[in-house]
Amino acid sequence: MQNENLKQLVWKRYSWDTVGFEDKKEVQKEIVPQKKSEKNIGKQEDKEILAAEKEYKEALAYIKDMISPAYMKVFPDKVKINNVFAKTFFVYAYPNFLEWNWLSPIINWDTKFDMSLYVYPIDSAYIQKYLRKRLTQLNSERSINAEKWLVNDPGLNAQIQDVEELREKLTRGQEKYFHFWLYITLYAETEEKLNKIGKDVETILAWRNVLQKQSYLRAEQWFISTGPFARDELWVYRNISTGWLSTTFPFSSSTLSHDDGILYGVNTHNNSLILYDRFRSENANMCVFAKSWGWKSFAVKLEILRSLMMGTDVIVIDPENEYRALVDTVWGSYLDVSLNSRERINPFDLPLWVKDKDIRPGDLLRDAIVNLLGLMNLMLGNLNWNEASIMEKAIIVTYNLKWITLEDDDISGKDIPTMKDLYSVLETMDGARELTQRLEKYTTWIFSGVFSELTNISLKEWLQVFSVRDLDDILRPTAMYIILSYIWNRVRSSNKKRLLIIDEAWNIMQHEDSAKFLFGLVKRARKYNLWVTTITQDVEDFLWSSYGKPIVTNSSIQLLLKQSPASIDALQHIFKITDQEKYILLNSAVWQWLFFAGSEHVWIQVIASFYEEQIVSTNPNK
Repeated sequence: MQNENLKQLVWKRYSWDTVGFEDKKEVQKEIVPQKKSEKNIGKQEDKEILAAEKEYKEALAYIKDMISPAYMKVFPDKVKINNVFAKTFFVYAYPNFLEWNWLSPIINWDTKFDMSLYVYPIDSAYIQKYLRKRLTQLNSERSINAEKWLVNDPGLNAQIQDVEELREKLTRGQEKYFHFWLYITLYAETEEKLNKIGKDVETILAWRNVLQKQSYLRAEQWFISTGPFARDELWVYRNISTGWLSTTFPFSSSTLSHDDGILYGVNTHNNSLILYDRFRSENANMCVFAKSWGWKSFAVKLEILRSLMMGTDVIVIDPENEYRALVDTVWGSYLDVSLNSRERINPFDLPLWVKDKDIRPGDLLRDAIVNLLGLMNLMLGNLNWNEASIMEKAIIVTYNLKWITLEDDDISGKDIPTMKDLYSVLETMDGARELTQRLEKYTTWIFSGVFSELTNISLKEWLQVFSVRDLDDILRPTAMYIILSYIWNRVRSSNKKRLLIIDEAWNIMQHEDSAKFLFGLVKRARKYNLWVTTITQDVEDFLWSSYGKPIVTNSSIQLLLKQSPASIDALQHIFKITDQEKYILLNSAVWQWLFFAGSEHVWIQVIASFYEEQIVSTNPNK
């Protein structure tokens, strides 16, 4: 700074060329010491920089010494790092079907290992060209075999079909193609332990038909490829499509967990608990599909037992007397609906006078008349238009005789008509002779008393089971219709959390009127805090009805258990399940279920305690 000021002073007073000798001498005396001072400062800074750089290099070397091994020895099939042995396996072939999260046993394995997955996308145009060439070769081979009159090769046909399906999906953009590498490096303190762990890996992967090999002659490169370097020095890959690639990622999966739900099972993808509260869903109706001996009743009874602990009332229609042990354990009510039973349900019952604001006088009676006309179609056979008109008039008159009219359907203090009253009315009407004769067996003859007396039961207990096992097959659809109607009337009379379980629902779906009633119940149940669970093993019979598919679509929760090959295609079409899910449903264990909740698909492993299993087991030997 002083040097700059001196220069400015000199140049300001006079040009350097005009300066005298004495003046130049004075200027030099000021400048020379300043330059020497700056030179000394520069040397000092260089010394400080060199010292800092030396400290940095020494510290860096110390850190490397801390994290690096003392030595590394490379063998043909393994490497030894200090006192630890390591060897690598690579996957080179996969089966035609892979279940979701098939890598989970390896990921959750309680041992030391490193795994690397390398994924490289392939240009669709390139793979299309390759597939076209491959398809030409396969078709040519099949043509040559046909010309030589050789037996048709099913393996060759399967390859052609797979290639054609893949080409179509690639063309539509439904699939993409990738090169996929999977390497696993194991660690152990001794060679014996390392070999044992290696056999365990082989067993786990072989159980899923995933073929692997142990590395050889390039142990160092294998070790680097599974290290945290993102360097693949081997390029041992397998071509794989999007669908199969997605099954190799165990780190992202669906989770279903509510704070106050009941335990349905364990998520097989990530071992998280499935705690789900149906009453928090916008639509908590549920469908359960499984083949015979598929443990569907076990699943539902386990849900019932745990729902009761949460204060939920449960109503069950039991066609096979499977819920008796559960009722005896939790002190519920078991109602036997049969010819010899003392319990009676009057199909003419109306809901109590607890209505919604939008219901006007006469609405309840109109609903009852419509339901009774549907019941008569079941009991008497399909009524033609003339018979239906006569029956409607007779039902209205029957109610009017008890002072229940379309202007005033309040039943407080009034008697309720019965089937015998309807029979008496029909006897007095013109053109109703045939109807009277067909109804007579339900009021006078063999079926009298079952549906022709006043109701003597009440839905007050927290678990109530209606058993229809001892009913004749002719009466069973009618009985289930009447029971559903009675339950619906009682549910509409009070607002409380309830579950309605309809086992073997295909019985109801066989008849259009009962199927229509069930569909209406499923659609309107939410308004009264009632959620319906339909259980069936005959999927095709259930979906054959025009109301079967709408019932499924109005149930946002589905539980799919082990399926038979005959029904799996129908289920795949309805639920849009993937090929992997379809394969697993055909081969799953009885304790593994596919749980649908809205858009979430979760494979769950059921966990039941010893005492729960004793209560809800469907095994007759237990």
